[in-house]
Amino acid sequence: MNRKWRQVFLKRIDLGFAPSILLGVVCVIAAALARKLLGVLGPTLPFATFFPAVLIVSLFGGLFAGLLSIVLSIFTVWWVFAEPAFTFAMPDRVHLANFVLFGLSGLLVIVLALVHRQLLFAVEAKERERQLLVGEIEHRSKNVLAVTASLIRQTVKDPELADTLIRRVCAVADTRGLMDDSSAETVSLHALLAAGVAQPHGAERMTLTGEDVQLSARQARALHLVVHELGTNALKYGALSQPSGRIAIDCGVDDGGRIVIGWRECEGPKVAAPAKQNFGSRLILVTLKQIGAELTPSFVESGYCYRIVLPREV
Repeated sequence: MNRKWRQVFLKRIDLGFAPSILLGVVCVIAAALARKLLGVLGPTLPFATFFPAVLIVSLFGGLFAGLLSIVLSIFTVWWVFAEPAFTFAMPDRVHLANFVLFGLSGLLVIVLALVHRQLLFAVEAKERERQLLVGEIEHRSKNVLAVTASLIRQTVKDPELADTLIRRVCAVADTRGLMDDSSAETVSLHALLAAGVAQPHGAERMTLTGEDVQLSARQARALHLVVHELGTNALKYGALSQPSGRIAIDCGVDDGGRIVIGWRECEGPKVAAPAKQNFGSRLILVTLKQIGAELTPSFVESGYCYRIVLPREV
């Protein structure tokens, strides 16, 4: 069930005794009016409109309100719709059978509604527990990240290399924040690209077009690191090293259902294919290989261009 519906449902679930009784009366009256309207259109089952009333009252009012709605429904049909109308005449076999069947069916509806309520409460309790655990893990992860950064700075004597390693570790850790903002265990590709390029380098330095798609958690973690490396390369050697340089990214899905990301650097320095792969380039290839993605680089004079293709998992 949708989480927003659960929240609305849970906010209205604890009505109290008097409001539950009132809800039962109102729903039975509404069912009687609907039954009267249906009767104008032609013959219909005597309790056709009362089952939804019992269900609604049981869901929001609980056991006692549900039982009350069954009793009120039976007496309403007996008094209003059984001939002669507006009298409590002795019911014939047909009406008596309808009363008994409705009562038994209503009890089944109440049981199902109560089970649904309990399951809903259990799901919500698990969700609160999960959020608590996520918060605790997030807190401990930040502590571990701080310790890791301290160890890197103490171990690696080159400050620039130490900062590079720390940024790479942080790039992987930051994906957890993107996942927490999502309603499911998926991440928006546009949000990931914005967090990896626009946020650290400025929104005016990036143009993002094309279709937004959802990534799995595994894909998001890998791509976040890849985007970080591409952005770092662009800042050191590519378009972002120039004041007027920018990055144009286009997203989409090809005919085979694969996710396609086009990375094009504009108004930067002239580039050429590197003589050898540095550590960052090898890290990108290894990371993409882990998620079954392909990278096709192009070294045109206008700037670095990359085409990333990966299977769709969501």
